[in-house]
Amino acid sequence: MRQPLGTLILLCMILCGAFPCHAGGLPHNECERQFAFAESLFEESDFYRAIGEYKRLIFLCPGSETLCEKAFFKIGVSYFKAQQWQKAREALDDFLTRFPGSPMVGEALYLKGMSEKHLSLHEEALNTFAHISETQTGEVREKAIYQSALILVDMQQWKRAGEMFAQIPAGSVFYDSAVVFSAGLENIGNLPHKSPAVAGSLAAVLPGAGHLYTERPRDALVAFLLNGLFIWSAIELFEDDKYVTGGIVTFLELGWYTGNIYSAVGSAHKFNKRTRETFLQGLRDRAHLSYFYDRSTASNGIMLSMSF
Repeated sequence: MRQPLGTLILLCMILCGAFPCHAGGLPHNECERQFAFAESLFEESDFYRAIGEYKRLIFLCPGSETLCEKAFFKIGVSYFKAQQWQKAREALDDFLTRFPGSPMVGEALYLKGMSEKHLSLHEEALNTFAHISETQTGEVREKAIYQSALILVDMQQWKRAGEMFAQIPAGSVFYDSAVVFSAGLENIGNLPHKSPAVAGSLAAVLPGAGHLYTERPRDALVAFLLNGLFIWSAIELFEDDKYVTGGIVTFLELGWYTGNIYSAVGSAHKFNKRTRETFLQGLRDRAHLSYFYDRSTASNGIMLSMSF
């Protein structure tokens, strides 16, 4: 009885080896076709269908580790391309957890950081980019430093941003752009500035004067005429012994007068913000970066164009 049992076990082992798809999913050539189909959808920018096909590959081909690794990565890239920043962040986190030794880790971290930047999670994005700069080399490290500097610009931390731009080495595709930003940030303190305190004080002395100071002549004229009309009406009413009506008009004028002061202060803040944003946008326009996806390396590339 032992001999037939051993023969049966051997036969089962041979049969299992002859049909690997039962143990590890589809045959490798079918898995490659599945991956190629998902890639074709990705190339057509049909990202949501591509995600479905990448997931199908992961389910059907668990034994194709290299293809599964690429599929997990491309799911994150697809969400990123579709501008689904939170889902992209989660998918890329999943990839990084599953494949910590992958050659695509640097690019995955970068896309995760960019997703956090789009979500306005500035501190999280800075931490992700800092991790890249500590663990990666080459272009992915340089663009992580560059994006960190841009985040610091958005956070109005001019000094830290300048120091970050200075870390980009000469010869980098980002170097000329970093020089433009660094030079510009050194002059940001020289931009035209309106003091909110001065604007409010002028508005308190003469309604409309604060708006005129912040270069809003129409608002200045409206504030002057409106407050002047209410003050004149109140005086006339009191002179005619119409104290109740005069008191009501005076109460209303106090509201307009106070609003005139607050509006002048707000106008100063808006002037400073508008001036700063126009200046920074000018820097961005002078050092314009455009992004592209390189299918051959499964990475995002950057093209730099300068204007003077």
